[in-house]
Amino acid sequence: MTSQKNPVLLRNLALLMSLVALALVTSVLLGWLAHIEVLVRSGPDRAAMVPSTAISLALLFCGLAVAASGRETSGRVLACAAGAAMVALTNTLVVSFGAEGLDALLAKRPMHDRMSPGTVTGLLIGAAGLAGLSLPSLRRAELPLLAALSGLTGITAVFMVHNFQPGTVMALSFFEGMSIYTALSLLGVFGGLLMLGLAPSSSATFTQLNRD
Repeated sequence: MTSQKNPVLLRNLALLMSLVALALVTSVLLGWLAHIEVLVRSGPDRAAMVPSTAISLALLFCGLAVAASGRETSGRVLACAAGAAMVALTNTLVVSFGAEGLDALLAKRPMHDRMSPGTVTGLLIGAAGLAGLSLPSLRRAELPLLAALSGLTGITAVFMVHNFQPGTVMALSFFEGMSIYTALSLLGVFGGLLMLGLAPSSSATFTQLNRD
């Protein structure tokens, strides 16, 4: 009975965390639309979560929520992973609107508000792990767990050495544009991947329950 409950508990925790985090990134987008500073940055001297980051994170959390629901919707999970990666890559590599990427289209935005290279890296690791949840071959290769563990290690190190204040001595150049909201959201992404990576796939759980 315990072995049957643990996967359900992990999935429910991942689903709850994904929905809470999705509400956070949605509030960031509303903050940009309504010009409410506290919703986009934790303080006047702190970096903000830019809309492109919020959109990419929203796609990741939507994918995690779908994966945690236990339904066989691997296509939707993969689409969310691909969309999140596409936003991150388009923002920085494909379409050039200047050093600020797509967020340069925002009016009245400080120059240091941008998607940092560290944020892009975290988003791509999260997207790879999410894709691993939807593709059996990648899941068997433990890609979700590898992405979760590498991401958690990296973001924990960021919290230890980075102060999220652009232009200061303690602001690492690779992460200088990263908001503390972004770091917390990435922590949620990797935590969700860890929980879902430890839980068997929904089809495997269904088969096991039928056997019992």
